[in-house]
Amino acid sequence: MSALVIKEWKVSNKAVDDKNNFISITGRQSGLLAWLLSLLGVDPTTKIMVGLDRVEFTSNSLAGTESRMIPLQGICSSYYGYHKPWKQAASFFAIAFFIASGLIRDGGLVTGGLVVLGIGAIISLVYYFLNRTLTLGFVENSGVINGIRFKRSVIENIDVNEEQAKSACVIIQKLIEAKEKRAMPKVSEA
Repeated sequence: MSALVIKEWKVSNKAVDDKNNFISITGRQSGLLAWLLSLLGVDPTTKIMVGLDRVEFTSNSLAGTESRMIPLQGICSSYYGYHKPWKQAASFFAIAFFIASGLIRDGGLVTGGLVVLGIGAIISLVYYFLNRTLTLGFVENSGVINGIRFKRSVIENIDVNEEQAKSACVIIQKLIEAKEKRAMPKVSEA
């Protein structure tokens, strides 16, 4: 699955909506066309909601809606990750450097080489900052792994960093642990 851009990020120690969800994250497909479709109400999105009793994944598309509800006691762990595409960005810059050095060496086009190098640096930086991805997911007791990757939304101007992702995982773990304590039967000592 490709990374979704973050459309909405609500994570708190207190309920963020009237359904007692502590986490509500919405993502949409990236790109200008997907954003224009969302303005028209044709909004293919994926949403994660975490409440006191369950985790809910909902995907909307032109073909319909699909929801998956997982009880909190059915989740053994949560995870997050943050990927920084520095290798790809460095590759773009290396290609620009190779082209620039060829221009300078072959024809003495120092100005042209510097322009190519500058354009390569700009493309590398833009690629790096727009393609950092955040992964947030859950592992069910059955071993099924559910995860969604998000990246920065330029249009909505929402960027989530590693600390915010970690706080979401901490809240999820606290909800899971609280649910386990509520579900544990009391054992009397003999």
